[in-house]
Amino acid sequence: MKMITVKKQFQFSANDFFDYLDKQLTLAIQQARKNDLPVKLASGTTYNQDGIDTKITKYNRGKEYEANFKNDKFNIMINYQTEDVPNGVEITFSEDIKSYDPTAHSKFNNWLYNVQLKHGAKKELSRMANGVHQNMQ
Repeated sequence: MKMITVKKQFQFSANDFFDYLDKQLTLAIQQARKNDLPVKLASGTTYNQDGIDTKITKYNRGKEYEANFKNDKFNIMINYQTEDVPNGVEITFSEDIKSYDPTAHSKFNNWLYNVQLKHGAKKELSRMANGVHQNMQ
């Protein structure tokens, strides 16, 4: 198991973030279900897209989104927590690689993997922020 957490402030609101997230989730779920019926986003919602079983484990609009992505090769839990601050929102992004066993790797490989995960988490948070900005226009 490997857990990475990054935190950053952005100049938009938690609602702006969830507007974008909801749009992305709704589209993914409709594509997975092969229909355009309305989607209710809630804890417990499940879908399979491209062989990846996804379960929304926590959904509290404006506060927190957590989901588990699993197939026969990996098991990953992601979590976004938002908090409105004076100049926007602070977002904490966590990624828990449940399928990673650090005892199966050397210290150097674990360090390198940690650096790669941290970089990937920062990129993911920036990608989401860019999406929010585009969605606001």
